[in-house]
Amino acid sequence: MLERKWLIVLTGPGLLLAGCITSPPGAYGDTPSALETKLEPCPNGLLDDGEDNNSQIIVQEGRDGYWFTFADPEGSTIEPRGDFVMAEGGPPGSKHAARMKGRIADKGKSLYVGMGFSLTNPKSPYDASRAKGISFWAKGPGKVRYKTPDINTIPEGDRCSDCYNDFGVDLYLTDQWQRFTVPFDKMSQQPGWGDPAPEVAKDSLFAVQWQFGTPGTEYDIWVDNIELVGCE
Repeated sequence: MLERKWLIVLTGPGLLLAGCITSPPGAYGDTPSALETKLEPCPNGLLDDGEDNNSQIIVQEGRDGYWFTFADPEGSTIEPRGDFVMAEGGPPGSKHAARMKGRIADKGKSLYVGMGFSLTNPKSPYDASRAKGISFWAKGPGKVRYKTPDINTIPEGDRCSDCYNDFGVDLYLTDQWQRFTVPFDKMSQQPGWGDPAPEVAKDSLFAVQWQFGTPGTEYDIWVDNIELVGCE
């Protein structure tokens, strides 16, 4: 969806020209802030960079989870499905990155595909409170929901009855690699559904995910170099 602004130009006595200025989706919303925010990497804060070419995140600081993908039951397709494998490529200097591709179904009650990783194995809450946020590189194109399921928003936390409305932001990716930095205090739940929580429980995070859901659309989304940032 494009944002449109009207422009009126005076061209001479009694003459007016009116036109519409169209801005790309990435020019508004959460995207500019995520591109402009700069926070330093945390010591031992790298979650995964894909360079070991396996499905497990970097094992350190009590983190040892695995990558996964998920898709709706309405006919949307996703690769990889099942065992996660890294793809060759990435931003400058990278040899491997996480990638999901496929097609969203044309219609259905709830359409989505996604990829991400749990922070621990077996899945349990992880304390990321020393960090101010998470940074990552990504390319699309398309609108992606970046989110961090926590103890208040997924069934494993045993606190929600209407679950899965995780705290996150909507980001517009391009076909070029870009670095996004999202502070935890800039993340919010989506309006109109799910059990509300006051803020993301960064001391009890379960996972990091990227979700896509534009109906009838082919997608090819890459993510790399995910790290905790902004430690004191």
